[in-house]
Amino acid sequence: TLPGQNGSYEYDHEGVPGQRHLIVEKGILKGYLHSLETAARFGASPNGSARAQNHQDPPIIRMSNTAIEAGTWSFEDMLAATEDGLFLTGGNWGYVFTGQGQFTCNVEHAYAIKNGQLATHYRNVCISGKTLETLQKVTAVGDRMEFELGGTCGKNGQSMSVDAGGPHLRISDVIVGGQNA
Repeated sequence: TLPGQNGSYEYDHEGVPGQRHLIVEKGILKGYLHSLETAARFGASPNGSARAQNHQDPPIIRMSNTAIEAGTWSFEDMLAATEDGLFLTGGNWGYVFTGQGQFTCNVEHAYAIKNGQLATHYRNVCISGKTLETLQKVTAVGDRMEFELGGTCGKNGQSMSVDAGGPHLRISDVIVGGQNA
């Protein structure tokens, strides 16, 4: 968990202290979110990831605050180094198809980038793709962390408070759809 963020908690619903999880580092899988049951099956330590919507629901493994660590690029340098692209901002919602490894995310605003400058404004833009393929196409990671979703995550009929954020990312190729503002 990350103190002060929407998805933070002291203990999960199995009594395990909430903690920070490093899942991927430099493109390498480093860990998993675990319940008491999955930790035992994997021979790992429980890591406080089992939460339930209320006392009537069974605890299930869930995210809390999901983020990508900051990198070294300033937003201005990233923008200046982009000849043709889109700047997306204001996350609305997103979901994953875990079994297929796919995602979809909707943002409030998008701006065309032409020769390192913001141009045409678009609204209601969606991006989608295969999660692992898209992560491999990240070409720059911004130097400033921001959290702005502060929403809920639904899983197995349960909703939980979560948050998501991170730095600006430059991705070389992603499926985009939307409309003119």
